[in-house]
Amino acid sequence: MGVLKRKEEKSEAFAVRVPSSLKVQLEELRKQADTAGFDLTATIVEGLTRLAGQVRSELSGKATKRNDARRAADANEHGVPALGNGRAA
Repeated sequence: MGVLKRKEEKSEAFAVRVPSSLKVQLEELRKQADTAGFDLTATIVEGLTRLAGQVRSELSGKATKRNDARRAADANEHGVPALGNGRAA
């Protein structure tokens, strides 16, 4: 097992407006995590990474469904029977 570690990706700030009550909770959690020796920022980044993937997946799924519906509508306008998956026969 090697001892060399890869460089971490450069990080940048990303501002998000949250309700005041959540900000207070996050500030309290940061203090508690720091005291306990944990990195709250890393935990939040991991959660945001998963959230971004889920949003991307949902958006691409909706885009695919929207495109399939559009293809079916176009096919119907041209008198071409459409299959259940939105593709013309």
